[in-house]
Amino acid sequence: MDLVIGCPIYKRSWIFPYWISCIERQDINLSKVGFVFEASPDDEPTLQMMQRFKDANPQIPLFDINIREDISHHEHAENSRMWTISKYENMVSLRNSLLKKVREISPRYYYSLDSDVLLINPNTIQFLISHIQDGADAVNTLMFMTPVGTMYPSVMDWLDDGSGRGYRKEKYDLSTYFKSDVIMAGKMMSEQAYRNIDYKIHPQGEDLGWCDNAKKMGYNLYCASYIYTPHIMGREMLNNFLSKGDSRGLLAVGQE
Repeated sequence: MDLVIGCPIYKRSWIFPYWISCIERQDINLSKVGFVFEASPDDEPTLQMMQRFKDANPQIPLFDINIREDISHHEHAENSRMWTISKYENMVSLRNSLLKKVREISPRYYYSLDSDVLLINPNTIQFLISHIQDGADAVNTLMFMTPVGTMYPSVMDWLDDGSGRGYRKEKYDLSTYFKSDVIMAGKMMSEQAYRNIDYKIHPQGEDLGWCDNAKKMGYNLYCASYIYTPHIMGREMLNNFLSKGDSRGLLAVGQE
């Protein structure tokens, strides 16, 4: 199998049709793509949508939904993310469970893609794979971690004070391809990366825990910030995006 796409998913019936349709429009052969999910038993609307998609696409070789009854799932408030250490612990468990499954499947690439990130550019996956083929260990795209504004892009740097914490520089070279200490929300991984890097608890989130492990093992992480992938943080934001778009995407092509 060439590629596996996976994520934890909970109460996302409002966006799943858009998320999966963006993947369907990618310039890739779905007969060579598998999907893995960590889901909750109390989320029937999302589970039903996922099952309908699976039934309608028998060419997809793998569509695995692992129901986790042993862990607490939580739904975010509209347009916000309120995280606690216990929630990060749950996310570490979910994401490492996905990694375990992917390691068993052994694809050439693994794309950890959050279920509220839309691949509006149909060449997104091919571009990210090309960067892996050129030597990157993991690559993400440009998105923002807030519903409005550009102060919180999907990259960070490590503080040099030994604290192990990340920070965001005042300005990044958006619309370019650059090396980054921390990448988040959607990571295309090489086989070596997904086989060897686990998620772990970090006070700023499990993505930083994964990136800290990557740093300690000498892996190279990059951001393809010339590709914009809207991070849709709620139903209202989705409605606005569908009607008006997201002008922040202009930063990916060097416009402000």
